[in-house]
Amino acid sequence: MTVETKRNLVLIFKTAGDKEVKLTINAPKTDLEDSVIAAAMDEIITSKAYGHEEVVATKDSAKYVIQQEQAISLA
Repeated sequence: MTVETKRNLVLIFKTAGDKEVKLTINAPKTDLEDSVIAAAMDEIITSKAYGHEEVVATKDSAKYVIQQEQAISLA
C-alpha cells in the first residue's frame, strides 16, 4: 500500500468583528521562515483582498497541517 503525505500551510486571521478566517495554502515551500509567513499575512491584511463577509483585520496564527493518506485495496 502506498502512503501519501500532504502538507498545507493554514493562515488564521481575525476580522474586526472577531470572526476567524482561515486561508489554506496547498503544498507550500517547506523552508519558509516565520518572519516570511508573518510578512505575507501582513500583505494580505494591507491589501484588504481577503475575507468573506468582513475583511480580515489582524493575524491570529499560522500552522502547518500534515496529513497521511493510505489507500485501501477493496479487491
